[in-house]
Amino acid sequence: MEELRNLYPNAYDYVIDVGPYKYSRVHYPDRRYRVMTINATECINSCLKFARQSSMLTLVEFIRNMLQRWFHDRYRAAQVMHHQLTEETRLVILKFMEKYNFMTVNPVGWNIFSVKRFGKQWTVDLTRKTCTCNKFQLDHLPCSHSLVAARYIIHFSVRLILLKRESHCFYCFYRDRNMDFTFLSVDYYKRKTLTDMYSVPIMPVEHPSTWIMPSDIAERVVLNPISRRQACRPKVGRNISSSEMTTTQNCRRCGQPGQNSRRCSNPTLINEGPNRVVPEEYKHKCSICHTVGHNRQTYPTRDSTVE
Repeated sequence: MEELRNLYPNAYDYVIDVGPYKYSRVHYPDRRYRVMTINATECINSCLKFARQSSMLTLVEFIRNMLQRWFHDRYRAAQVMHHQLTEETRLVILKFMEKYNFMTVNPVGWNIFSVKRFGKQWTVDLTRKTCTCNKFQLDHLPCSHSLVAARYIIHFSVRLILLKRESHCFYCFYRDRNMDFTFLSVDYYKRKTLTDMYSVPIMPVEHPSTWIMPSDIAERVVLNPISRRQACRPKVGRNISSSEMTTTQNCRRCGQPGQNSRRCSNPTLINEGPNRVVPEEYKHKCSICHTVGHNRQTYPTRDSTVE
């Protein structure tokens, strides 16, 4: 924050006014689970890049088909998982396990351990699921220190009580769960939660002739909105902010500025690379005089030539 204040004082004042809970998971009052923002709006916008040019009914149907496909694929992927934790969570835990060889564990008390690594020390409480590194209680996922503490209990078969199980030791409780540290994670990271989330399918819309419509709704007459269509074609891109720098985009096919490969009508270049030169025969020419620099609509003496 000191560097930000020295380099950009206005940005520093803005960050202070907004509050740390907006950009820091530590100060956020609710749970974030290793995610500060899912950025769902930008994700949907990129998926609807081409469909939003269609009519309203076509756009709604496209969104329904997209969500139907997403729910089905994610539900099938969750069903074939062989672990109680999700695949992403299991990969995170395996990454934490790579630090086992550099840590030493010393028991302190009832389910409390001291973990040391490279001169640093952390205190882990497996009963309360806390660690002095704050990652355990912040992400609600076992950190590397809690994992090495749990491994210490298993290797030495220490009889401990966890999660109010008075007749089971920690070793048996861990062994019954196929050694995947599920008991140290919350339900958010479990496969069952992921399966239940996508278990409700999105049904397709039947033909209007099969709809059961109440009489009061069927008698209503819905007119078109009173509006006037704007001149020219509707805009495809978004409005550029005043703070953004405008750049000229070159076509990847012909190399000419002001267009892209999706709207380019010129043939593809033979020579590829950053230093390619557009040959004269590949440039877009006027259909009247067959010269480069203008087209049929902007021909300087079009009226006299046509006559």
